[in-house]
Amino acid sequence: MAAKLSSQEKERFYRIWFVLLHWVNEQLHLVPWLPAVPSEGSVQPEQAMQVRNALWANDRLLTRFITENPTQLSDEDLALVESWQYRLAGNFFVVRALKNYTVLLTDFAPHARAYGVVGLTDSVAETMILPLPVYIQTVLLPFEERIIYDSLLTTYNVSFGSGIRRSLKEAYRNATEREGILTSLLPTAPANLNELRLQIEARSEKLLQAFRKHLTQTGLSLKMVEQHASTIQHFASNVLLSQTPSHGLLDMTPNEVESYLQKVDVKTAKTSFKRFVRFLVETGRMEYGQAEELRQMLK
Repeated sequence: MAAKLSSQEKERFYRIWFVLLHWVNEQLHLVPWLPAVPSEGSVQPEQAMQVRNALWANDRLLTRFITENPTQLSDEDLALVESWQYRLAGNFFVVRALKNYTVLLTDFAPHARAYGVVGLTDSVAETMILPLPVYIQTVLLPFEERIIYDSLLTTYNVSFGSGIRRSLKEAYRNATEREGILTSLLPTAPANLNELRLQIEARSEKLLQAFRKHLTQTGLSLKMVEQHASTIQHFASNVLLSQTPSHGLLDMTPNEVESYLQKVDVKTAKTSFKRFVRFLVETGRMEYGQAEELRQMLK
């Protein structure tokens, strides 16, 4: 896999995309002319942006296009358009250029999420004029089992100091530890739930390795380090993975921890959770509000 679409995939996307934009403009008359099959460079980005914004502002347009299929798209192409209901619009930080995709980090509360986005003509990172990280606005779209963007993005001409860069590095680490780099916007199929649990388990183990290292640096004996880590690991495996949907340690709730502590017969269990929450806060993995709720329960 590459960080951009193949030439055939790129042709397919633009063929569908411009047909859709042309149809929207025919309905709303937003710009004087937006052809369904434009020649290279004949469409002004500002005009395409105006029509695109109107499209994404009203799902009734997308639904009507799918229902009427005015340009007689194939079933496969129409299914692709239908998948665009799962789009994700907003501001993102372009933070990593990897082999198979460029990583975009959301600027959303309460937690940042990391998306692996495939470019169209070039990788997303290669379209950036400024060095990474770069702050942009765009709309992410499903493209089969991958993520692309809708060909239009706005780059904010801002530079980041060392403090912001450090915060972004921390947010990226937290996002990948919480749920990994997301490479699809489509709902998770039931057949993939076992794979999802394996991914959560792997991320939890990575987090626990960092917890062990942290405890060792505080001067605890190896026996106590392993005891605390084993308690948290048992909780992750027997409580969090059994939830529907399954989730990892960074998303544990006070109710889940309290219920576990009432059932487990380990004298040091509460201390293990206190140390774990302290580790998450001190390393910037958990926000104050979420940690405080856990602290109050653990008193």
